[in-house]
Amino acid sequence: MANAAAHRMTWFTKISRPGRRMPVRAPQSEREHADQVALVPEDANLATHQLLFVLGTGSAIGLHIAMLQLALFRNWTSSVFTLVASVFFATLGWVLWQTVFRRFAHYPLPRRILLQTVVALASLTVLSILLMEVRALLLGGSSLLQPYTGGDRTIVIAADSIRHAPLIFALVPVVPTALIIIIGFNQHWWRIFLMHNRQEELRELAVSAQLAALRAQINPHFLFNSLNSIAQLIVTDPVKAEACVERLGEIYRYLLHRAHADFVPLAEELSVAESYLEIERARFGDALTVEEKIDVRARGLLLPSLILQPLVENAVKHGISPKVGGGRVTIEAHIFDGDLRLAVRDTGVGVRDERTMFEDGVGLRNVRDRLLRLYGADYAPEVVSRPGDGTTVTLRIPLVQGST
Repeated sequence: MANAAAHRMTWFTKISRPGRRMPVRAPQSEREHADQVALVPEDANLATHQLLFVLGTGSAIGLHIAMLQLALFRNWTSSVFTLVASVFFATLGWVLWQTVFRRFAHYPLPRRILLQTVVALASLTVLSILLMEVRALLLGGSSLLQPYTGGDRTIVIAADSIRHAPLIFALVPVVPTALIIIIGFNQHWWRIFLMHNRQEELRELAVSAQLAALRAQINPHFLFNSLNSIAQLIVTDPVKAEACVERLGEIYRYLLHRAHADFVPLAEELSVAESYLEIERARFGDALTVEEKIDVRARGLLLPSLILQPLVENAVKHGISPKVGGGRVTIEAHIFDGDLRLAVRDTGVGVRDERTMFEDGVGLRNVRDRLLRLYGADYAPEVVSRPGDGTTVTLRIPLVQGST
């Protein structure tokens, strides 16, 4: 029946990774790591990066003004002084960052900005006056303390300067702006980018730890229920109990072998589920029947490890066991619309409220939480149940090609 059902199905060639919603990133290449180390050394001090940032941007702005002065007045000394003055302005900004501004951090935003504005304007005004006086002392000319007392002057601009003015004004901003872009990126935005990447990596590690914890939670729960089933056979049928213990040992050998595997082929999940069902059939006898409808092409597809057995266990424990006369458990797997559809049906007692299934037991809640963390809310288990008729739990797993 399984093969016939498989031949009637349509094969979809759409392949996607199970991690398309799972935040897993490939390891960083050596080239990328070297680039990051070269751009932002790991042991660099934050204050040093801030100083480089403000000095670089301040020098770029000063260079812009100095180049315009040189083009208009052909005065090298004045242009150099302008460039030096811009470095002093930038350094003052860094000093304010390191000393005064951080003292206002506990104030509300409007008050903090007001205080920073007042301090910045006052400090820059004092520095600007001092620089003007130093310029007058070194280069001559008037200042605030020694204002100009002569008469009117006529400034003559050479025709050659006027002729080349469009080209000069077009080229002057290029170098300063390039400096701002390069320095700003490497000293500021690149650090933000790296911090964002590290934050993502930490989030991924947290999710991986959660998944590992959820996967580990299944093992003792499964062992307890299996031993409980075997205990009921020890007195009534020791031979079957011994066979069940051997089967349980095989299951746990597999679990130890696959302890660190996040994804396994469907064929292996089916093997674990079948071994568990053999243990339960030894207890229930003819009251429990099992049917499989598996698309042969789905057996090699990967899915989260130990995701099927809790569904089968739930069907037996909460569906078949309470029902007089027993029932049937059906496992179905097929491919549809780019997903692996995995369903476990039982003809048990059913439930009135499907939501309680995920709150009362460990197994289904564990399956749901793992799927939500791996693939998102769209891939939550789907439950359909009718009291007296049974329950169907369906999982959707994004397709990925795997091999047994």
